[in-house]
Amino acid sequence: MKPGSTKPKVLLSTVCRRFAGDVNDSLGSVTRGGPRFSMRRDSSPGLRFIKQNVPEVEIIEYPTWREYVAKLKEGWDVVGFSFYQNEIDEIEKMAEGARRQGVGETWAGNYGALDSRVPRIVDRVVIGPGENEIAQAFGYGVGEADVHVPPVIGCVRTIPGNLRHFSFGVLYTQRGCPYKCTFCQTPIFDKNRFHFNVESIDRLLRYYRQLGLNYVFVIDEFFGARPAFYDRLTQLLARYKFRWYCQSRAATVLRHLDDWYERGLRFVHIGLESMNQEALDAVAKRQTVEEVSAFVRLSGEKSGLLRLAAYMIGFANMTADDTVRDALVLKRAGFDIHTVNVVTPFPRTPLWDEIDARYGIFERTCRRFDGQHLVWRHPHIGRAQMENLLKTVVGILNRPTATYYKSLYRFFRGGWRARGPGFIWQGLVKDPLVSTRVGRRKAFFFPKTPPREGAV
Repeated sequence: MKPGSTKPKVLLSTVCRRFAGDVNDSLGSVTRGGPRFSMRRDSSPGLRFIKQNVPEVEIIEYPTWREYVAKLKEGWDVVGFSFYQNEIDEIEKMAEGARRQGVGETWAGNYGALDSRVPRIVDRVVIGPGENEIAQAFGYGVGEADVHVPPVIGCVRTIPGNLRHFSFGVLYTQRGCPYKCTFCQTPIFDKNRFHFNVESIDRLLRYYRQLGLNYVFVIDEFFGARPAFYDRLTQLLARYKFRWYCQSRAATVLRHLDDWYERGLRFVHIGLESMNQEALDAVAKRQTVEEVSAFVRLSGEKSGLLRLAAYMIGFANMTADDTVRDALVLKRAGFDIHTVNVVTPFPRTPLWDEIDARYGIFERTCRRFDGQHLVWRHPHIGRAQMENLLKTVVGILNRPTATYYKSLYRFFRGGWRARGPGFIWQGLVKDPLVSTRVGRRKAFFFPKTPPREGAV
């Protein structure tokens, strides 16, 4: 980029797809066989945030290599990449491709930029939210209070086939997390904790409602971290009559369960990690097995409330047999569905330093840092055994017929009790119709003007 230039051409891209279906599937990957549900990551909220707040940039999300090269030929001063740890090898090839096309600078951001290899691959590394740093390339800044939230629409499909069951609006309301779990990169990446202005959130929710969406997924790292703010937010969600999802902790949800449920909470994702207290303490989770058990018991009394548990295997203090026993304890606890990942150290986290010093990290292929592979020398479990153990645990926790029967039963029972016959139209007919329509929409961004005052 030319020194002093305030009108550079900047393209921001995610990693390229190797083939049409090469996208992360956060729901379809947690069960084996079919039929099952799918929730693909085919848009980039991080790039949408930058585009919403720095409209001068152009973004391209999960292109094929051919689409990416064609875009490069339009001529750019800067090409930046948003990626995760397991995508670094592909990003290196993309950066080389950009240089071959005469691009002046390459930039890197998102969690993958925390890896020590990245400064050797690109010219500039941006750690943390990029709105302000990228805006400065155009001669202005974007303060925390000025960040506006963009529309991002996801959908739940069926496998096999591509039938859209329902679409949902994605909502981020804050950045950062007050906890410092040793495996998590968020405290290093998002060092400044703040929430977005409520007027911007209100504008987004009104847009989702105008589209006919009934569901909102709030993807904050820790929903409920700021009680006063989240009380205001949940009242806003209730005003628009959304059914909504959040990620939180067992004890936090219990404190607010009645109010949040009355205001539309219907999906809750708990960062459980393990039912072994020694394992939880080892990663500074600051959560007890007793809190989790109380959460499952009391939330089970809420009709139509689906409970998801984020679970890990491969803790250093546990053998394969210990892990299977722990998974059986979790199964009996009563969650509706579970995500399962192998304990994975990521750069700049305390867990990375601890594991590297005590056991050693042997894996050098970045693609295997995806939470599904063993990348370090476990004291009790080998690589091949861990792969088989992962399959075993997934089979224990998420048998497709039992998991979907239980989840759908709770979902439909709760919908019928809340809406009666109207649920047939709303949940079984209207939602799929709306999903088909909004699923074809291209990325949309609000004009760069302040939302109306006094929205809340």
